[in-house]
Amino acid sequence: MVLAKGQRFGFHNLRHSLSTWLVNKGKIDPKTIQGMLRHRDIRTTMNLYSQDDQDEKQAAQGAFLDAVGLGSRLVE
Repeated sequence: MVLAKGQRFGFHNLRHSLSTWLVNKGKIDPKTIQGMLRHRDIRTTMNLYSQDDQDEKQAAQGAFLDAVGLGSRLVE
């Protein structure tokens, strides 16, 4: 994570990082994460606190391209 000039990093940022890591890398059930973060609504956990994982997104795109026969034609 890169902070912009003047941007702060604190405990709240750690909550966002924790949520993102647990969802993407830890593969933890979102309802469990919701409880850990004490969010009333699961949408808060999933839409505001968790970010998508670029590695997983690229892997999914690569798998699709392989499935349609285009994967080996692309350059990284």
